[in-house]
Amino acid sequence: MELHLPATVAFLIVAMAVGQPIGYPRGPQLYPCLTLIERNLRVDCDFPRTSPVPPGPFCEFKQDSRLMGSTLPNAQPVPELKRRSNVTLVDPYKCRLTYARVQGSFDEKAYTYTCRVIQGTQALENSMALHQRNVPVCSALSVLFHGAPSLLLTVMPLPVILRLLSA
Repeated sequence: MELHLPATVAFLIVAMAVGQPIGYPRGPQLYPCLTLIERNLRVDCDFPRTSPVPPGPFCEFKQDSRLMGSTLPNAQPVPELKRRSNVTLVDPYKCRLTYARVQGSFDEKAYTYTCRVIQGTQALENSMALHQRNVPVCSALSVLFHGAPSLLLTVMPLPVILRLLSA
């Protein structure tokens, strides 16, 4: 029984290391969903906190390398995408794309969406291939868990630890 406690502690350390990637700053993390009523595509782009270096942060979204929208003042999005998309800085470390679909239809094709974040002289980006038919609906539960993988890895083994400690 004495061997279980060190093994459990080692497991927790490894779980926390997996939940928190080494090698900061890591790239932006993308969290797609469809809005509840309109079924518009929403992609949240969380990016790492860095020391504030002006100018920025700015963010831009691309669909298959075509600029959809940006918070950069002089950006020139593709006109057909610009009319249907809105890019905003929701909080200091999160950009949001809202992309209005054509009424009554879904795109039959999967697209690659890229979030690029510019902070000072540094630019980070991340891409994700999405087909709107496979994107979940935005919900309070998805918002709660999309940014907390390390918290889940810490909480999930708690019943096992408590059982081992009570034995």
